[in-house]
Amino acid sequence: MNKSKLRVVAAVIAAVLIMSQIAGCGGRGADDDSTGFEPPEFVFVPEFISLPAGIESISHLVLIGDKLFFSSQDMDEDTFEYTTRIFSMNIDGSGVAELENYALSRPADLPENAMGNEFLNNMFADGDGNLWVVESSSYYGFDLPEDFDEESDDMRERFNYYYEISNDTAVRKLDHTGAELLTVDITSISSGLEYFYISTISVDGDSNVYIAAERTIYVLDNSGRMQFKLEVENWVDQLFRMPDGSVAFSGYMEQGRALMKIDFASRDWGEAVDLPQNAYQIYPGGGSYTFLFSDNTNLFGFDESTGDSEKLLNWIDSDIGSENISNLTMLPDGRVLATSQSWDMVTGRSSVELIIFTKTPYANLPPRTVLTLAAVWLDWTLRNAIVEFNKTNEQYRIQVIDYSEFNTDDDWQAGLTRLTTELISGNVPDMLQLTSLPFNQYVARGLFEDLYRYIDADPAISRGDFVEAAFRATEINGGLYQIFPNFSIQTLVGHPSVLGPEMGWNMEEFMAVLRANPDADIPMGQGMTKGGVLQTLIMMGMGEYVDWAAGRVNFDNDGFAAILEFANTFPEEYSWDEDTYVSEFDLIASGQQIMMRHWVSDFRGTQMYRAIFGGQIVFKGYPSENRSGNSISAGSGIAMTTRCSDKDGAWAFMRTIISEDWQRTNMRWNFPTNKVVFDELLVEAMTPQTYTDEDGNEVEVSMGGWGMNGFSIEIYAVTQEEADEILALINSVSGDSGYDENLMTIITEGAEDYFSGRSSVQDAIRVIQSRASIYVAEQS
Repeated sequence: MNKSKLRVVAAVIAAVLIMSQIAGCGGRGADDDSTGFEPPEFVFVPEFISLPAGIESISHLVLIGDKLFFSSQDMDEDTFEYTTRIFSMNIDGSGVAELENYALSRPADLPENAMGNEFLNNMFADGDGNLWVVESSSYYGFDLPEDFDEESDDMRERFNYYYEISNDTAVRKLDHTGAELLTVDITSISSGLEYFYISTISVDGDSNVYIAAERTIYVLDNSGRMQFKLEVENWVDQLFRMPDGSVAFSGYMEQGRALMKIDFASRDWGEAVDLPQNAYQIYPGGGSYTFLFSDNTNLFGFDESTGDSEKLLNWIDSDIGSENISNLTMLPDGRVLATSQSWDMVTGRSSVELIIFTKTPYANLPPRTVLTLAAVWLDWTLRNAIVEFNKTNEQYRIQVIDYSEFNTDDDWQAGLTRLTTELISGNVPDMLQLTSLPFNQYVARGLFEDLYRYIDADPAISRGDFVEAAFRATEINGGLYQIFPNFSIQTLVGHPSVLGPEMGWNMEEFMAVLRANPDADIPMGQGMTKGGVLQTLIMMGMGEYVDWAAGRVNFDNDGFAAILEFANTFPEEYSWDEDTYVSEFDLIASGQQIMMRHWVSDFRGTQMYRAIFGGQIVFKGYPSENRSGNSISAGSGIAMTTRCSDKDGAWAFMRTIISEDWQRTNMRWNFPTNKVVFDELLVEAMTPQTYTDEDGNEVEVSMGGWGMNGFSIEIYAVTQEEADEILALINSVSGDSGYDENLMTIITEGAEDYFSGRSSVQDAIRVIQSRASIYVAEQS
């Protein structure tokens, strides 16, 4: 991003903070139109249809006339073997019936010792309403010597006697009962190729077959005879039939992402279709739409004749988490059909629903109070929480305004600029997701509510219900201006005999450790640069250098000078070279590296770091003048604005993401902030997995292997000592990392003069102090 754009963003942010002070913090009436919410004329209302018990997955959904066909797998819990079946059903989910004449094709004359499986890879319909399936099978065996004892010999040794029996792919045409009508012999395609995998397949209006395998598209006529092939430089993402009956390729070509028709008559590429910028996921069209596409936030229909895209629905407005959507199809009557697959993290079982979206006038929906939540890239955790809240709450509804929609390839800050511009105009949302936003400046100007007031007033919860150290670490002057459902901790780890046994150090102590270990010429590992080291150390200690509330900065001190001098010992750029790359494990073993960056996000992961450093580690943290360099990273943080139109309604949503029930189901990565769920995960991590041996002894077994950079270990139950160390780390955290792009630009530009030798370290500090003082004062 160039300097002029940064200055524009800085000026806009400064203006919004001033305007928010002028506007005051009063609440808004329900009829105030400054919420940013403009009701659409229509929305697509979803109908969720549960499928019969036993159907836990839907794949390859195909619409033929008024019937849906799909494949499903079920597992025998005794043998752990999977069975693939094909079903038909009515569009409304009724009349589910198995295709009685279908079975996966199995190679003939397999020997008794054959091991392997058959797979259904794809399914589609041709222009005559027939089903086509792509199936593969892979079988192998072990030619073991007569004296090989499978009871006592190392089972890994038997792979020395592995041999391949068959590796086949078949394309078959079926009728509506599953009976085979035709088998397409593709032996001629795959012969001579070391690896052959069909990634996608389609048929045109004349039932000619198009097969994509890696970077080649093979085209066969409707009797299975090879006609021609087309090569692409990159992977084929998708083949699908267009409304005119042709088949189109979707993927990357020399000019970038492309949608190209294939001309069967000329045996070459046909016309190209210009893709909209945000067409990330493409689906076959219907009606007046050439194809549908999704950008994870909205679903659009694209009309090739006009080149226009029409927004059909917003996934969140339709109470859907788009990451779970698959098998999307437009029905002839304009409704949209899809399936949603979800996984219960507690029970470990999946469930699937059929969803039919019907276009409905917004005015016909039951009235609810609408609250706005603004974001720049809404994360998946909050997205799913909003969807769940909107589906179940009858009084309130959250309307998301994701400003990342306005970003462009030329200006990836366009969404943030637009958000701050709208805040200036008084278009203040009820809630803000804090990712990418200048959180500390907003707090300093009184834009956010202190959420402790709401926790303390809530009859069902109290401060003690949460991991208090996590919330305390993000406090500003004793107030809690964001809540978040999960967190991790950024730290530096190493052996206590090298770094010192206690957590925390300042730059002087940090440099003393480096001087005491002269062989550690790559102390923090490969890949570090001047700019990277500087940015990391400043982010970890931003609170020491900037006081947003007072409008002051403090860069003219010895600690900051030491950071600049240390950063200057690293290269300007780092070029990865396979010939010179050394794993971190080998660097640590040789003494060249004495510390590792570590994001502590669960109870078990530190076992690997302990093993790397010989059995012990200290969570030293990043050097800072107050010796508290273990920094929290709050996940999915949100704030309530002081101009929120209905603060009770906003809190009704916000409290859900810190509730016990919601976090128990949704928080299986990072540490949860709800204390009950946090404690449950700790007990789970400390509970060993065991089996009883033939002598009746209970033996602990590994929970799995973890590894990185050529080093791996088996993970076992967390010990009390390990748990105590992690709890002490969490309790030590006294702040969160801070990032302000405009301020970081001021620092890095000033540091470049020193790094290049154009100025002394003290001259660079004077420039940084002066420019940063002006910038922070403008926003305070």
